[in-house]
Formats: sequence, C-alpha cells, structure tokens
Amino acid sequence: MDSQKLQKEVFERVERLIKRHGPRLAGTEESLSCAEDLFSELSSISDRTKKEDFDVYRGAFLGWIRILVISFFAGVIALWFNQPLLAFGLALLSIIILSLQFFLYLPLLDLFYPKKTARNVYGIIDPKGEIKHQIILSGHHDSARIFNFFIHQPKLYDARTTGSIACVIAMVILALISWLTPSILWLHIAINILLSLAFVLVGQMWFFASKKGTPGAGDNLIASSIALSLGNYFREIRETDQGLEHTRLIIASFDAEEEGLRGARAFAKKHEEHFKNVKTYMINMDCLYDEKELFFLTSDLNNFVKLDHDLAQELMAISETLGINTKTQPLAFLTGGTDAAELAKKGVHATTIIGMPWTNHSRSNVYHTPKDTLEHVSPKVVSDTIQIIHRYIVEKDME
Repeated sequence: MDSQKLQKEVFERVERLIKRHGPRLAGTEESLSCAEDLFSELSSISDRTKKEDFDVYRGAFLGWIRILVISFFAGVIALWFNQPLLAFGLALLSIIILSLQFFLYLPLLDLFYPKKTARNVYGIIDPKGEIKHQIILSGHHDSARIFNFFIHQPKLYDARTTGSIACVIAMVILALISWLTPSILWLHIAINILLSLAFVLVGQMWFFASKKGTPGAGDNLIASSIALSLGNYFREIRETDQGLEHTRLIIASFDAEEEGLRGARAFAKKHEEHFKNVKTYMINMDCLYDEKELFFLTSDLNNFVKLDHDLAQELMAISETLGINTKTQPLAFLTGGTDAAELAKKGVHATTIIGMPWTNHSRSNVYHTPKDTLEHVSPKVVSDTIQIIHRYIVEKDME
C-alpha cells in the first residue's frame, strides 16, 4: 500500500469539499450537500451504499450554557431579595441540566430548539469469502461551531469554563447555608457580594460559542476522507491475492457529531441488531492534526463510557511495529466525547484515534476556530493513521 498516494488523495478530497461547501453545521444545507458528495463517491466503491436522514435540534447541545448563565443571574437577584431557597433551586436545576445534557449527552433540551434534517452516509464493502467480522471506519463531516474562548484568551479556557461551573456549584452550597442561617446578616451580605462578583466569570459563558461554523478540516472532514480512501483501496485489491477474505468494511461518515453525537447515536440505534449478528469493531477518527500527539481512547463521553481497551492496545502495538509513536488514554472528565461512544454502548468493540492533546488546558490552537484548515493538518499524521489502520485490517483478516 502506498500511504503517501492515499494521503495525497485524502487531502485533495478535503480541499475540494471545503471549497464547495464551506463550514457545515449540522442541520444546514451545506452539511447535507457535503454528505451527498461523500455518498456519491461511496457509491462508486461500495457493494451497498445508504444515506440515512435523522432529526437534529440545532443549538440544543450547547443550550445548557445560557440556561446556566440566566439561572445564576436570577439566583443572585433572589439572594439579594432574601430568597435563598429560590437561588438554591435555580442553581441546582442548572447543575442537573448540565449533568444530563453535557456530561451524559442526553437530549434533554432538544424539543426547545428548531428541528432540522441531518444525514449519515455509509458504504459496505464485502470480502471475497465468508464474513466473520466487520470493521467500521468512521469520521464526521459536520463542522463545529466556533468556540470564542479558543480565540480570545485560549490559555484561560479551562479557568473560564470549569470556573463557571464551580461558581454554580458554590451557589448551591452558599444559598443553602444562607437559608439555614437566617439570623446572621453579615454572612448573607458576604455571600451575596461573593456570588455577585462571581457573575463576572459566569456571565462570560453567554458568549462561549459563535453562531458561525469552522472550516472543519481536521475536525473532522479529514477523518471521513481517510475512511473513504482506505475503503477504495481495499475495494480495488479485493480480487487480488491481497484482498480481504473474511472482513467486511463499513465506511461511515456521520453528521451532527458536534450536536452531541446525534448522528452516531441514530446510526447505532438503527443498526444495533446488525452488530449483534456479526462481531463488529470500530476505528473512529477525530481531530487528526499532529502525528506527535497520536493516541487511542480507552474511554469516552467524559469518561462515562468504556471503550475497548484491548483494541486500543492492539492498535498501539501495531503502531510500534511501524515505528509510529502512540499511546492509549481515557477521555478526561469535562472534555466531551466522540462518535465511538454511541456504538460502544451497543456492544461494538470501539476506539477513537486522535491526533492532538485532549485536555481543556491543552488542545490544538486551531481546534474549533476559523483556522481549522488543511494547512494545519500534518500530512504525516494522515499517512501514519492510514498505515496503522491498514495494518490492523490486514492482521485482523488473517486471524
């Protein structure tokens, strides 16, 4: 396999799609038309191809942020009017919504936002012989909303986001203390002043995300393109001695990953029975920017969903044989999730390969910004990823 040739093909495809469609927020015509282009190309290399539409509620995933700001402001007012229980209830409600909507990615707020159509596309490439297992290679074609905090004072991102959540938790505790100590006036005033000052931090969250989308090269059109090129390669060699004997490939590009993994969730729900009938592995790809930062996830969704540790270790071992430095790590709390989480919930042996630091105080400086363009995606991270996945598929088929 000529990984450099495939890498060039991957870049040319992404450049063409971004020029044609621009930013591709889920539920927009740009994202749908990009899916159509991917579907058209998948149709030319796959034995069976399908596009599956689903509903997405644009903006709902990040809706908890402004609820948190409004509730905190209302709580401060309630405290000054000597209504600590109201402040306690508002802050507690904010934490509950945050936990369900962001920590667990539950669709708590969806019905309060406009319903739009989003589109998953995938192609199936069968092996020459009996199917003994299947491997999903996936990325997502929707692009992210610009996160203003990554543009303005990015080094303070963790302090501003985590600090705001900490302030709301503090309101829960301090409002309860205020209610339990009705006769201590100085304490009430001190609490009110402290939380009023804290609103300076919490209020910034109102401007956390822009309504505009990123170009979405590294996050994550490059991943969908890698999956497609690898599928095309294995389809072309199927009838040769190197063709896969027992491994079915599913090349998938999901929509609405940036809206809380809604595309992968719709796909996983629709195909759950198929995963039970054939042993299924998933190599998802996300944020491939830098080959020096490659790693495989062992957990997902703010560390609430366990991924396949053995699969991650196997991929890391393959990387070592190729002379590529990688590691495994869990997805830290408060750092989000990837599409692998939704399929792992349905019993798929899944992991995600990532090519950037993944913490709130250290990420790629183009992540979720207008600078997420091809020039910031290393060609080597693409060729390394192609080599790792290619070797894994070949070795899995030989089993």
